[in-house]
Amino acid sequence: MYLIAPILAIAAVVGGYFFLKSKIQPVPHVEIKHEEIVFDAEEYLRSLKAKNKPFNQQGVHLLLLKRTRQKEGVYLESLLPAMDSAGIEVVHCFHKVMGDDYVPVITSGNDYPYHAKNSKHYMNAALDFRIVNLPMNKRRELVEMVQLRLGYRFRVLWEKGEAEHLHVELLD
Repeated sequence: MYLIAPILAIAAVVGGYFFLKSKIQPVPHVEIKHEEIVFDAEEYLRSLKAKNKPFNQQGVHLLLLKRTRQKEGVYLESLLPAMDSAGIEVVHCFHKVMGDDYVPVITSGNDYPYHAKNSKHYMNAALDFRIVNLPMNKRRELVEMVQLRLGYRFRVLWEKGEAEHLHVELLD
């Protein structure tokens, strides 16, 4: 009599196991292909034109992010739209001077705690680009080309010293 309860419990567990086992279907094998997304600016522009879509502020910002690399910790999400456009112009100048394969590095947006107190960086109106790795004659050519391309609305500074970089800021 004492053995009936444990035997029924074991039988219920075994029966439940076989019942569940009979209902299980094999998971189909799905091969997921991971393709690296390569961003081609020209293709992106062609797709926008084909769709008759205007190139909006978010598209320009995305283009800037895709056409540059950013130093770790750089914050660019609140940039003024004019700075996104200026950044694209600077990238164009880098390509003219260094070739189309060159990818410029943005070293500062609104992220670095050691800028001057009233720096345009804190107003999301300035960007810094790494130029220390360029030959000296290419640096000079780049700075002059960026100054010509951006014109009177922007101040372009070749900041020399320990952290040499190209500084671009929107004027008031």
